[in-house]
Amino acid sequence: MIEASVAINAIILYCDESLLNVRLGENYRVVKTYIDDLPFKNKIVDGRGHFSISYLGSLQQDNNGQYFICLKKDAIHPINNPITVPGSYTNEDFMCSDQIKEYTESEWQYLHMVFSLLRLFKEGNIGTKEVFFDYDFQMGSVRCKPCDIKDSIARNIIDRRIFTLSDTELQQCNQFIADYSGNVYLLMKNCINEFIHGLEQIDIATGFEQYTTTLEMTLLGHNQQGKKEVLSKRISVMLETDPERVNALYQKLKTFYRHRSESLHEGLGENISYAELYEMENITRCVLKRCLKFCKAELNANPSVTWQIVKEKIISELKGKVASEIEQGRFVD
Repeated sequence: MIEASVAINAIILYCDESLLNVRLGENYRVVKTYIDDLPFKNKIVDGRGHFSISYLGSLQQDNNGQYFICLKKDAIHPINNPITVPGSYTNEDFMCSDQIKEYTESEWQYLHMVFSLLRLFKEGNIGTKEVFFDYDFQMGSVRCKPCDIKDSIARNIIDRRIFTLSDTELQQCNQFIADYSGNVYLLMKNCINEFIHGLEQIDIATGFEQYTTTLEMTLLGHNQQGKKEVLSKRISVMLETDPERVNALYQKLKTFYRHRSESLHEGLGENISYAELYEMENITRCVLKRCLKFCKAELNANPSVTWQIVKEKIISELKGKVASEIEQGRFVD
């Protein structure tokens, strides 16, 4: 067995120093790094020393100079020695490429989960563009230093909304990550990924469509008829309790659903404003957070429960609430 040291580094986009005390888990740290101290600076600048456009919006400055908020982890990863008997070996064998890629992918999936949860916690274009993995190990008499990069090619780098946390939010955020990492997240991974896909969109209409699709995936059954009415009512009773607010949200969601239909089927995406996009984003975020809470409770009761079972329970509960509202004369156009 060979012990490989691994240095994992990345710039965290669009956040401020309030992130420094966020507990990401798995020995990841959030650090403030001045540009001259960046261990990967040569990988993100051009021949004239200018930073890649991906990072310009996240470059910050104080009295001591320019800096980024960065992600950092130093680890030791055991690697099986592939050179077991005399013979002919390729450079990839010496570099243990398959094992390194497996570890890189595992860490990348973890980071994807954590940043997805952060973006679920509240608004802000937080995340990474490139994550750099630098390995170092001895293979016999050969010193091996392979590198790997995970690049979020579709990453939205123009949304300038900053992810920032108050002291109270910091505590809540750390608890949110602790509560919903792992199996709870995995239960809703497909729905969450659809939401994240919406956040990555530069085009307003496409993002709006992705949020609507996320809500349909989460709260509608297969081949649901009358999607606009059903979804609007279910979301309204999930997020509101006051009768006037329930009805107001119901009316708003029907309007939003019409926007989505006009964009998807008629190409009229210009009807959607940024304010409406961000409002739809937050509605979707609130729905997913409510469902995560429900999932956690169900997993505590039954660790082998599936998303389909949980979803059916959520829908059944919402159906009951909708029926009660209708009996009381709500949802009147």
